[in-house]
Amino acid sequence: MQHLTKPEEGPWISHEIPGSSGFQFVFDVLAGEYTDAYSVDLVKVAVGGFSPYHIDPDNHAFYVVDGLAGMTLADINYQVKKGEVIRIPKGVVHAIRNDGDVPLVMLVFYDPPRDRSALKKKAAAANLQVGFGV
Repeated sequence: MQHLTKPEEGPWISHEIPGSSGFQFVFDVLAGEYTDAYSVDLVKVAVGGFSPYHIDPDNHAFYVVDGLAGMTLADINYQVKKGEVIRIPKGVVHAIRNDGDVPLVMLVFYDPPRDRSALKKKAAAANLQVGFGV
């Protein structure tokens, strides 16, 4: 088990759902080798990056490490600043955008845990890993 994660060492993996732009992940910062109760990804959204409205089958929460997140849950808009947490219950339509002038960096907690093994294998095979200093 890896005990220390250094975001600047990544690996940062580009991953976007259809209709999104500017997302990179360090998948499984905390996951199955540590706990089966939840999983955590580190996410970076480029300036101007966004996701479309979508629905996820699990609960998740975003902790903003740096930047300013514009989050829409159902029909409510939020500005989520550094140090704040927003919770998104499963089944609620939502969208995310970087409303700041620096990269948006967040820890994302998933309950139940997400299985990222296929995405990590696909990225490794396509050599989509990039370095990024936080």
